[in-house]
Amino acid sequence: SGKSDPYCEVSMGVQEHKTKVIQATLNPRWNASMQFTIKDLEQDVLCITVFDRDLFSPNDFLGRTEMRVNDILTESRTRKGPITKRLLLHEVSSGEVVVKLDLQLYDNYT
Repeated sequence: SGKSDPYCEVSMGVQEHKTKVIQATLNPRWNASMQFTIKDLEQDVLCITVFDRDLFSPNDFLGRTEMRVNDILTESRTRKGPITKRLLLHEVSSGEVVVKLDLQLYDNYT
C-alpha cells in the first residue's frame, strides 16, 4: 500500500518511552509528551528510533536520530522556552522527525 504504521521508541540511557502507532500514514503526528531524568549533562543522549509496526512479521526499521543533552542545553539557553528541532533520520535514505524539547534543570538538593 506504500503506507506505514509508524511509531517511535525514544530513549535516554535505560529510560525508554514509546509513542502510539499511527495507522496507514507516511506523515505521522504523534504529539506525544515524554519526560526523562538526566543523569549526566555531558554524556546523555536522546535517541529516537522510528519503526513500522507489522502484525505478522518483525517491525521494520524506518530510521534513527539522536541529540546530545548538552546540545539541547546550549540551545535552550539562547532561547527562552521550548526549542523545536528538525532531525534527519540516519541509516535510511530519507526521513526526518520534528521534536519540541524543553529542558528543565532541578537541583538534587532541594
